[in-house]
Amino acid sequence: MSAHDDRSITSLLVAARAAPVPARERMESEVVTFFRPLTRGLARRYAHKGVDTEDLEQVADLALVKAMRRFDPEVGHLRGYVTTTVLGEIKRHFRDYAWSVRPPRDIQDLQSSVADAMTSTPHDDADRSSIDHAADVLHVDRSVVVEVLLARGGFHALPLDRPSHEGGPAPQHVVDETDPCLTAERRSFLQYVCAGLDHDERELLRLRFVEELTQRQIAVRVDSTQKQVSRTLERVLVSLRARAVADVA
Repeated sequence: MSAHDDRSITSLLVAARAAPVPARERMESEVVTFFRPLTRGLARRYAHKGVDTEDLEQVADLALVKAMRRFDPEVGHLRGYVTTTVLGEIKRHFRDYAWSVRPPRDIQDLQSSVADAMTSTPHDDADRSSIDHAADVLHVDRSVVVEVLLARGGFHALPLDRPSHEGGPAPQHVVDETDPCLTAERRSFLQYVCAGLDHDERELLRLRFVEELTQRQIAVRVDSTQKQVSRTLERVLVSLRARAVADVA
């Protein structure tokens, strides 16, 4: 276990800059060892998002070295600087290398801003969706926000014949592939966000958005009430929206 704390490890890094090469390498190695649990933990936050965890840990290690080289003790705290640098490099790695389907750069750049804006939607504003709220906050058209959300599926390229973990239909059966309005990117995105739904939830979405039934018609079809259908649809859509905007952030 390291005997260092944040203050002593900062002093060690500053001293390493004036030390001869063998001593500097040893001292910097101590700094790396001290911060590695932090940087590996930051990398694992982004596991299962389309990039191997080992690759993310390597990005974090390189970012730590970069932070050590650039840190100015007169400006801020080392731990905070390391954290900011590592997160920045991980996000840059996703932006530059992790896309299966690469969207335009302006759409990539809006990912974090849209996610932040949507999560800040007032809970008491029932008349406006999170998408509308994000569009107002960012001063962009609603269609731009929708495109940003659709682009998040570009990190994941799911095989269309992959069986469902819930024993339900394969992803290609969640949406109507005959719809000419659904591009390959949109289908990929929908398959990704719908992957965790159970059979009943998939069926409700199919009835509402593929067959375009009203909530009252759906209630008759599934032997339920309109109120129950409305509540279930709202819960499912909120869940899908949260999955869609889950921050690489």
